[in-house]
Amino acid sequence: MTMVARTLAALRTQVDAGGLGHLNAVIGDATTGKPFALLLARRDEVWSTYFLDERGLVEEQSVRTYDDVEAAAADFLRLLRNLARIEEIDAELAARRSASS
Repeated sequence: MTMVARTLAALRTQVDAGGLGHLNAVIGDATTGKPFALLLARRDEVWSTYFLDERGLVEEQSVRTYDDVEAAAADFLRLLRNLARIEEIDAELAARRSASS
C-alpha cells in the first residue's frame, strides 16, 4: 500500500471514528459530481480540498491546495469537523425555536 493510500485509509477511519461519516464528504474521487459535497482529491496534479455546488460543480472560491496529501487530509478533517459543529448549532437553534413556540 502506498503512502497516499495509507493516508486516505487513515482519514476514512478518522472520519468514521469521529462520527462524521454522515456528512456529505468525498475522499479521493475528483470525478464525483455529488452536489454540496466537501472533497479531498488530487486535482490538477495538486492535493486540494473544495466544495461542490448544487450542480456538482467546483466552488472555485473554496479551493485550497496543499504540498502533500498529509496536509490536505489534516485540513479536510478540520473542515469536516467545522461542518459537524455547524450542524450541531443549527439543531440547537431549531430546538430552541421549537421550545419557544
